[in-house]
Amino acid sequence: MSFQKFSCLIVITALMVAALQAASLAQQPSYSVTVSAGEFDRAGTIVTFYFSEAMEPGVYRMKSESGEEVDVQVDEKNRGRFILDRLQAGASRTYRVSAGPVSADPAVSKRMDSNTLSFLSDGREVLSYYHSDNEPPAELDERYKRSGYIHPVYSPNGVLLTNHLNPDVHPHHSGIWSAWTNTRFQGRTPDFWNIHLNSGRVEGADSLDVAWEGPVHGGFRARHHFIDLSSSAPVVALNEEWDVSVYRSPENGEYHLFDLVVTQSANTAQPLVLPEYRYGGVGFRGHVDWDDPENVFFLTSEGLGRDGHATRARWCHIGGYSEGELAGIAILGHPENFRHPQPMRIHPEEPFFNYAPTQLGDMVIEPGSPYVVRYRYVTYDGEPDPDELDRLWNDYAYPPGVTVKTVD
Repeated sequence: MSFQKFSCLIVITALMVAALQAASLAQQPSYSVTVSAGEFDRAGTIVTFYFSEAMEPGVYRMKSESGEEVDVQVDEKNRGRFILDRLQAGASRTYRVSAGPVSADPAVSKRMDSNTLSFLSDGREVLSYYHSDNEPPAELDERYKRSGYIHPVYSPNGVLLTNHLNPDVHPHHSGIWSAWTNTRFQGRTPDFWNIHLNSGRVEGADSLDVAWEGPVHGGFRARHHFIDLSSSAPVVALNEEWDVSVYRSPENGEYHLFDLVVTQSANTAQPLVLPEYRYGGVGFRGHVDWDDPENVFFLTSEGLGRDGHATRARWCHIGGYSEGELAGIAILGHPENFRHPQPMRIHPEEPFFNYAPTQLGDMVIEPGSPYVVRYRYVTYDGEPDPDELDRLWNDYAYPPGVTVKTVD
């Protein structure tokens, strides 16, 4: 084939691709999206909704009647998410969605190395996830080598908030992680929390399913295994999926915000029974400086501190001085969570916290009936603002209403 014919073929192919793309856009319906604030004033609110017909995943531009433009990020599930700047209680706003995806710089970006997947918001570090095994210090043996947890977590000013692999105090505590302590499975009692007891452990399933970045949010989905080591051969008792979304932080840098959705499914025909116990579930271990009780304090949505242990709350703050800087994190529970508001394990001396629904009695994860739990994490510098945390919890628990319509 001559060079001229080859060049013509390339041009024709490019024109055909462009024509197919134009036809696809022409077939894609146009939408209007109306957001209703409901009973709360909204500011920097994460809004989630679904389109009625298949949309090409990507970023779309939405323009309001007053000319305001916002980016909406659409995923492979046809779910759109954007951040609503401000809307007064009782008010609504209607946007028109662009005909097709547009290019947009990722406000939330990701980077990966051999061990961790990290996310940044406008260049500021938010968190890292161990997608591959950590590297325990020499004082700790191979039992502490694991993946499948979040560490480090940072405040907007870059203050480190979490800890892991502390040889001196609870080295099995790993930043933000998930495990059950008191269990019954196939006639045995594996402990997936206290890995030094050698009866159970949680490991990354060697599969980071997907990771993304974008102008509205970045995140990842990953799978873990709860492995029963107390039998003659290891048995996977639970399959776990983590779905983590890291959202664009406010322009004023007031806070970082990310969501964690945990889904646990029985891996065999037998259930995992979780007898009543004071802790277990999704844990949080604070900075090593917070091992000194004078450097850290708790505050619950009900106004309690460490005395909030075994009480129930919508959110709980833990924070203090890390390397001389005051910062903290609030963990918000979703109202759809089992036994919401869930009771809490607040350690009497150490910087440890988790929502512990087993404090209210036995639980069972049955085959074919997954256990799903949702938490939102907010990090900030300085003292916690209870009013602001209440506002953020209202956004999480009672998000704005959304109506999606097809328009001509």
